Order: sequence, then C-alpha cells, then structure tokens
Amino acid sequence: MANVIDMNRLLILASVLSVGFSLSSCRDDDTVFNEPTPIRAYETDAQILSQFVEVENSTGKFVINPDKKINASDYIVNRSQEQLTEVAPFNRDRFLREMEEINGLLHSVRQSGIATAMIYSTVTSNSIIQGNNTDFIEIEKLGVSSRGRSDIANLIVDSKKCEPTSFYASDEMTMNVSASCKSLFYYYQLSFGDATNPDKGIVVFSGVRNPRENNSYRITSKSGNGWMSIGGQNLVGDGTLSVSVSK
Repeated sequence: MANVIDMNRLLILASVLSVGFSLSSCRDDDTVFNEPTPIRAYETDAQILSQFVEVENSTGKFVINPDKKINASDYIVNRSQEQLTEVAPFNRDRFLREMEEINGLLHSVRQSGIATAMIYSTVTSNSIIQGNNTDFIEIEKLGVSSRGRSDIANLIVDSKKCEPTSFYASDEMTMNVSASCKSLFYYYQLSFGDATNPDKGIVVFSGVRNPRENNSYRITSKSGNGWMSIGGQNLVGDGTLSVSVSK
C-alpha cells in the first residue's frame, strides 16, 4: 500500500514539474516575441505625408492625394506610396489636425470675401486662387523668379504683427516672397492699403514647409502711381515671410 502511495506522489510531482517547465517556456516565448513596437518619429512621417499634399481648387483647401506620383520611378515601382502606408496612424491623425487648422482659416477668409488672392505652396507646387477683393490691387504669379530694377519696399513678417510701411507705388510692380518656416504648416497675411484704409487688399500665403520656396508675383495697382502701404501678420507657424517689392 505504501508503495502505491509513493508512486502516486511521484506521478503528481512529475506532473507539477512538467507544468512548471511549460509555463516557464511560455514566459520565455512571450519575452522574445512580444517586444514593444518602436514609435516612429512624427517628423519622419510628416515629411512623407507632406509630399502627398495638394490644393483642391474647388474648395481652396489642402488635401492628401494618396495616388500622387512623387518621383518618376513611382510610375514603375511606387515606393513613395509604400512609404505612405507605413506612416503610423497616430502621426497621420496629428498631421491631419494641423492641416485642418490651416484649412479652417482659409475657409473663413474665402467666405468673408476680403481676400485679393490666396497663394498656396506645397512641396511640389505653387498656385494662386484669385479672391473677390480686386478693386485696389491684383496679384498674378510670374512664371519664373525675377526682380525689378530697384526695391521700393521690404518687409519681414514673423510671429508679431508688422506695422505698415509706406512706399511710392507704380502701376505695375514685382513682389518676391520667401517663406522660412521651422514648423510644418504656415499661414501669413499681407495687407496692402492707402491713407484711408491699411487693409484694402489682403493677400494670403499658406503652405507646407519647403526649403526651396522663393516665388515672384506681379502686382497691378488699380490706382496707378501713388503712395501705398504694406503690412503683415503671422497667424500659424514658427518662422518668417520675407517680402520685397520692386519696380
């Protein structure tokens, strides 16, 4: 009888040890295969997303076009689109929130009817949508960057509102604009005016950070030669907008 009891104890002990080894093995497997997934840096994903940003002309908003071809090789092996699918959902949501902040401002200005022109810059394009307020000045995009014979006004818009500076305008002038922004999105407003109203013409500059951005525009004064003022303010972004006006 004692032998039977001892045998049962040995079987129980063997079963307990077997279960213990099995649990230990499972814990070891969990340690190996359940390591935390590395968090992708927002700046990395934001740079990928910014390449797919386009301007929707019908609404005047920035949108993401997932089918956009970034490089010539994308027509054969679409590596850019593969990178887009690898963007972390958390970073995508943050990017879209920042973009919608800009879109909200653009929508408000467009609905108000105060804008002379709204200028959009992306990583791959620079476009202009004309506004309804063109009685004082008109703005046109020039095909290539250019300068007039001499500067008649210079302005640097930063995080503070710049007080208007006066200059003697001609009926046609060239405006050169360069945006240098540390943040991803930016939004600036330039105000052109005269002695009666410093905000007669409102020009909006908004876009995605682009280190190569330097564009030229033609300003046509509806009043002909005479005194004019230019001022500006930054509403979104951490950087500067450099503006020069020349004859």
